Amino acid sequence: MRRIAFVFAMLVVACNAATAQTYPAKRITVIVPFGAGSGTDGVARVVTQRLAEVLKATIVVENRPGASGAIGTVATARSAPDGYTLMFGGSSTHAANPSLFKSIQYSPTEDFAPIGRVGLFPYILVINPGIEAKSVGELVALAKQKPGTMSFAYANALGQLAGEMLKRRAGIDIQAVPYKSSPEGMTDVMAGRVSMMFNDATATQSLAQSGQLRALATITKDRSKLLAELPTIQEQGVDLGNLSAWTGLFAPKGTPPEVVEKLSAALREIVEEPAIRQRLAEIGFEAQWLNHKDFAAFVAAENETWAALTKEAGIERQ
Repeated sequence: MRRIAFVFAMLVVACNAATAQTYPAKRITVIVPFGAGSGTDGVARVVTQRLAEVLKATIVVENRPGASGAIGTVATARSAPDGYTLMFGGSSTHAANPSLFKSIQYSPTEDFAPIGRVGLFPYILVINPGIEAKSVGELVALAKQKPGTMSFAYANALGQLAGEMLKRRAGIDIQAVPYKSSPEGMTDVMAGRVSMMFNDATATQSLAQSGQLRALATITKDRSKLLAELPTIQEQGVDLGNLSAWTGLFAPKGTPPEVVEKLSAALREIVEEPAIRQRLAEIGFEAQWLNHKDFAAFVAAENETWAALTKEAGIERQ
């Protein structure tokens, strides 16, 4: 029996080695669960173009938007776990959705094999430049002087949660104003119809530089390398719990470990390339690598963070 078990173990090792050596043997599909032109789509296309070169493979990016990313995420979870269907998921699909929806058809922590986190989109608090506040402290003081007169726009989960957390942790009375898209919200902030908005740097930084908006803070725990001169909201006395909009690569659960290892190693090589980091920075994305094991722990922690903060913020599941 011991000899049979030993032979079987050797066969498994040999098969795994063969899989790693031959992968990829056919086209890889990378699902982006958001529309073409979205921030995640931009990152995916920069990274997958280089990944195809590193793996010497054909990689096709397929956009499957809808339901806050859930449509493409479910499709990935139900795909064959062979390494030929991957997806770029992030804070919406793998952290926010379980806390914002009463029912989703996937588990962020149980249905996927994390490959690696690529980085994050710095989020910025911007206000209408007509508001006489040059810091978060001054904005909070104005809001307390005139309770109920200020408002914040939001068009996604992170923008909503950040606004509600600012409201509660700073002890101010500001109204939430939902929008279908971020550009609509920013237009109203610039016009003075809404006071402020939390949005990603890609969309807001050029408007802030031109004076159409005023940037007060980033919302991550540490200053962004892309916006080193802009202080964090924590530095200015309001702790939002290190919220961030991140993205990374996932495979369906059950994907062979040797394939995950190979993909993770290739992805790390790409993320560390100065040329790739520069291309990502140009679209407002900060490369911050995590390997597949650390990424799995990060996703689990993010789920706990979102569950706690959405409960504190009083955001009801839809």
